[in-house]
Amino acid sequence: MKEKSNMSRFNIGSCLFVMLLTLVSAHSNATSFDCTKAATFAEKSICTDSALSRLDEQMNSEYVRALDAAPNKAQVRQDQRDWLRLRGNCLTASCLTASMTDRLSVLLRTKVDQPSKAPTSVAASRVDQSETNVISKAATSPMVPAVVKPAAPRNATDDHQAILNLKICLFVMAMLLLVCIYLHRRGTITIYQDYTDALWTTLTPILGIGAYFVASAWLEVPRNYAIIAACVLGGLMSLQVLIQTYRSNSIWFFLLSLFAKVILLTFYLLMMALLLCGGARTKSEARRRRGWAVLATTVFVFLSGWMCRNRQFSSIDDYIAGRA
Repeated sequence: MKEKSNMSRFNIGSCLFVMLLTLVSAHSNATSFDCTKAATFAEKSICTDSALSRLDEQMNSEYVRALDAAPNKAQVRQDQRDWLRLRGNCLTASCLTASMTDRLSVLLRTKVDQPSKAPTSVAASRVDQSETNVISKAATSPMVPAVVKPAAPRNATDDHQAILNLKICLFVMAMLLLVCIYLHRRGTITIYQDYTDALWTTLTPILGIGAYFVASAWLEVPRNYAIIAACVLGGLMSLQVLIQTYRSNSIWFFLLSLFAKVILLTFYLLMMALLLCGGARTKSEARRRRGWAVLATTVFVFLSGWMCRNRQFSSIDDYIAGRA
């Protein structure tokens, strides 16, 4: 009985030890914030990536040190808030790593820039002696080529400015697209003549890309010839889109109608690329992305059909010949 009691106490102690290790390991990452409240991409990535977690821990330690040693603590806090806002714009792990590395280097520079206490007389004499020995050795030793330092990581401010410029560009194109749709409903321009015109325009880039993958992967055609085949197919279909758009509009509104076709299709393809190629972390997130992709495709199809002047399909012969 005594042996069984000792064994039971040993098992209970082992279980408690394992539970303690589990709790410690669960909270070992991302010491600067609570991972259970992680909401943004940056916070979730730091909590799941061990390398980013270590970098975050090191950066948090340097931030606390810089805050304690800084004469203007309010400025240090404001700089940290500004950097957190820039970090929130990162949507990839490489951008996040570059942003955190850049911020860590700034905090480390503040450590170097801080004045240090003057050495004592004994320490100063030792330093002078060591410097003298180093200089004498350098004079007698052969020349050693300088080590090239690696390039500095990309500044997070540049990434933020690029994302801001992209947002402004997309906003302006969306406003111009709304103006084109308004003019189409008034009858001033014609974006799509009929369903065949909308379908032909949508399939032009899709068939061009598909032709490349079919030729290179399935038919095992050399990559250069596959690119040429895709460009020829896409170019011929694009030429037909140009001709049909010119036939449906006057010379003054031809470019405006063509712009509306290109921008509407570009928005759809960009959305599909972000949803399907963004790299979901979990199966539930992948299912959610596929659901959004189906919804975006449905909205795009209905919007394209709604912008058709004639709600019918015409034959391919009539469409190519301009009789649609």
